[in-house]
Amino acid sequence: MQYKLVVLDMDGTLLDDNHQVSDKNKEAINKLKSRGINVALASGRPFESIYPYAKELEINTPIIATNGSLVKCPVTKKVYSSTVLPTNFAKEIIEYGMENEYCISLYLNEEVHTFHERMVKVHYDLEKLHAKLIDTIDEEKDIYKIIYSHTAEKIEDAFEILHGKYNKVMYITRSDDIYLDIMHSNVSKGLAIEQLMSMLKISQSEVVVMGNSYNDIAMFHVANLSVAMGNSPQEVKEAADFVSTSNDDDGVAYAIEKYIFGA
Repeated sequence: MQYKLVVLDMDGTLLDDNHQVSDKNKEAINKLKSRGINVALASGRPFESIYPYAKELEINTPIIATNGSLVKCPVTKKVYSSTVLPTNFAKEIIEYGMENEYCISLYLNEEVHTFHERMVKVHYDLEKLHAKLIDTIDEEKDIYKIIYSHTAEKIEDAFEILHGKYNKVMYITRSDDIYLDIMHSNVSKGLAIEQLMSMLKISQSEVVVMGNSYNDIAMFHVANLSVAMGNSPQEVKEAADFVSTSNDDDGVAYAIEKYIFGA
């Protein structure tokens, strides 16, 4: 099979636990590009946090940011799609989170806001972004994504309650056991990949995706070949076609060599 697009999740997939791209993963990506295969990055991170990696890896395919809420070219900065949360539902989600003592962050256009001082450090350590500490939302600014942070048990509780109530109007998923992501219902990594496929004029049979968490399952469904990292939860592994080594063991490079180049 001649593949034409490889889409990579970032945290827990392309990046190791120190948030770096290993030399082996870099070499594998360069090999893809040398064969004329498009490489795209898809993440729950905002565009500003993904862009430095795209620049480092010389990836020019549009970036899928905030779980598909934004699709934007890293070269021209052209926005291909931008989908924000309805204000009324965003307020309800924020109110519920505050009442139930979740740490809450908001992804806006080129900004991250948070109600909790602890999350300011988290956003910088993880994304190298300077989150703004707030005590109330700015109703004039659009929200792409709301994040809850808490224990795995509390995140599971919130997922069950909010998904049951809002699943028809919002896309609710987990980017990690301790993070819950809430976006517009017309958003997912899978839907964004379908948009890329249309733009690049390629079919599902020509697409490979790799991920490690629950928010990656949506893109598994739209690809011909899906690969979960060895560090993925069991549910994610079962949703994928194959399981690679872990993100700390060059799982992306291993999968590229084994499943794309047949090494």
